[in-house]
Amino acid sequence: MSSAELVLPPTTRAVRRFAVAWRNRQRRVITPVGVLDYREGRYRFQYLDGVGNSVEGFRPFIGFPDLNRVYESVRLWPFFGLRVMDHKRPDFPQYVRWLGLTVEASPLDILSRSGGERKGDSVLLAESPAVTEGGATEAIFLVRGVSYAVRQHGTEAVAESLQAGDRLTLADDSTNVANPRALLLEASAGARVGWVPDLLVEYAHQVRSGGGFVELLQNNGPSAPWHARLLVRMSGSVTPGMAMFTAGAWPALD
Repeated sequence: MSSAELVLPPTTRAVRRFAVAWRNRQRRVITPVGVLDYREGRYRFQYLDGVGNSVEGFRPFIGFPDLNRVYESVRLWPFFGLRVMDHKRPDFPQYVRWLGLTVEASPLDILSRSGGERKGDSVLLAESPAVTEGGATEAIFLVRGVSYAVRQHGTEAVAESLQAGDRLTLADDSTNVANPRALLLEASAGARVGWVPDLLVEYAHQVRSGGGFVELLQNNGPSAPWHARLLVRMSGSVTPGMAMFTAGAWPALD
């Protein structure tokens, strides 16, 4: 396994915000439907305005039946907590290492890296990337769709050979029916090895426009399933003070 220094995600912001999305499996479209916030020891979940009418096929999540209510708790709800592996499992240390974390990582740290997707369901999360007052930014995530990409493009050997520090190129995937704004991640000679998570695509476009880049932090090797194989860091510059998941239909950060 190739590895880089284990870097914890930012935990000093006043509010940690996670976009919560739902995948329509028939149409293969991923749509934001809510936000999970954490501030000063309290969690808050709320749906985006109008999702009951605007998102075809969507139904309220278990434990959150009211589309108009703002839910608050001092504990992370099971709907989200169960998306994190139980720390008592013997393979938990390996699991967090795949995410570039340590066993002391919080559930939110883990969700930030893993995306929270569980086998067989249709819910995904992404944390709003940290942006400094000067516009410096970074996001750390697992490359999505690696298994499909390497089978589709015959790039399995390339993916297996990637090493920590290798640069990956952001490439337009304009023929993507589900999301024409989707961005591929390509290794040397244009070898396609996966995609940027859908919820971070607009952020990635801004980072690319500002001259940013993507580098491999860890290649977790064949002991990891394909969805946990490649951990990357995207870094660069965006508009100073920019905050993802706060404009338009997104609730304001209190």
